[in-house]
Amino acid sequence: MRQQILMPPMTPTMTDGRIARWHVSEGQHVAAGDVLVEIATSTATLELEASSEGRVERILVPAGTEGVKVNTPIAIVFAGVSRPLEDAPSAALGFASLGALPPDEAGRSPAQGRDHGLAPARGTTYREALRDALAEEMHADDSVFLIGTDVAQNRGAPKVAQGLLDTFGEKRVVKVAALEDALFGVALGAAMAGLKPVVEIAHWGRALEVLTPYLATAAEAFYLSGGAQAVPLVIRGPNGYVPGMAGQDARCVAADLARIPGLKVAHPATAASAKALLRAAIQHPGPVAVLEHELLYAIPDATVDDPFDPAPGKARIVRSGTDVTIAAAGRAVLTALEAANELSLDGIEAEIVDLMWVRPLDRETVSASVSRTGRLVTVEDGAGEGGIGAELIAHVAANQFRALRSPPRRIAGASVPMPYAAELQAVAVPRAQDVAHAVKGLVHQG
Repeated sequence: MRQQILMPPMTPTMTDGRIARWHVSEGQHVAAGDVLVEIATSTATLELEASSEGRVERILVPAGTEGVKVNTPIAIVFAGVSRPLEDAPSAALGFASLGALPPDEAGRSPAQGRDHGLAPARGTTYREALRDALAEEMHADDSVFLIGTDVAQNRGAPKVAQGLLDTFGEKRVVKVAALEDALFGVALGAAMAGLKPVVEIAHWGRALEVLTPYLATAAEAFYLSGGAQAVPLVIRGPNGYVPGMAGQDARCVAADLARIPGLKVAHPATAASAKALLRAAIQHPGPVAVLEHELLYAIPDATVDDPFDPAPGKARIVRSGTDVTIAAAGRAVLTALEAANELSLDGIEAEIVDLMWVRPLDRETVSASVSRTGRLVTVEDGAGEGGIGAELIAHVAANQFRALRSPPRRIAGASVPMPYAAELQAVAVPRAQDVAHAVKGLVHQG
């Protein structure tokens, strides 16, 4: 039966949107839950999924089309058509890392002397980079497995696990019931027994209360044993604000996790860093939290990043500048870059430090940048009190005080649970104009 795919409303007030990207082509078979299209507005990006198995018969609105009205037909899917036997799922997905990894130039297998992997190709999205990292580590090490509530048949809420079940089977991609205590307990036990579980959670803000005791136990066991008791546990999932989400579902927990001694916390901002940091996390012998962001999953890297060190505690400079240092992690890096572009029009060149890890925190790279620019602004989605920016500013004030030409500034989320009203949400998280305004104030002070 033919089924029209309509432009959906993302918010009650939405009237139109832009077709950002098609994930399928005409004639392609899809399964229930496969991502069909990305739809963008000025505030958010939505991914529309197939509701049942079928074949894409026609794409009515091409990618890049602006102003598509809500309820306008954008594609036609012939539902109920089974995938041909020769149409292997992994081939349809087209991700190179899902195939077997070849030996390197020295003839070693992927499990022998592997590094953090190649950077993702140009155009690879944040989601695809995470999935490539999982696939490469699972190919290289049989003890690595993915576990979560929806990672198998549904391929996970953010579709990071798409294709992994078909490639590695149910023993390596493990679906469990929605019982968080059981999930975290099984994963922690598996890690202490010598396996390398990667746990996918629905959202860090929602899981933190249940998860904290397990993270603390894993971190203390690894640290107090001097690393003799390996606890290679990785927990990953979305963190922070998404339009329309309120309360726990929109909470940023970066600073909360950074206060757990012995735990390492990765906070990637781009597809390249997402892949490199997740691989580094899986290879680490201790527990690691990986904070992703739902608004980043569909964003591709425009260019292949320059080589960088993804080891825990290493930051990188993603934009050079002479007038001010802006330090951020995760989605806040994109906010900082947008602000830097605006500032450049006024002749102010900002240097952007992507922290990548919020524990360990690379204070030295930030201090070195401030010694060149003389000014510091920190940006974070979470609350500013006791946050990552506060720690960085304290370090710089103690060690680079004479280099500062003006007082440092923190740009952070409001210290309130995320409200529901869209007008309040818009001012509860840092915006590029907030960062630009703060920087202009510092520069004009001298």
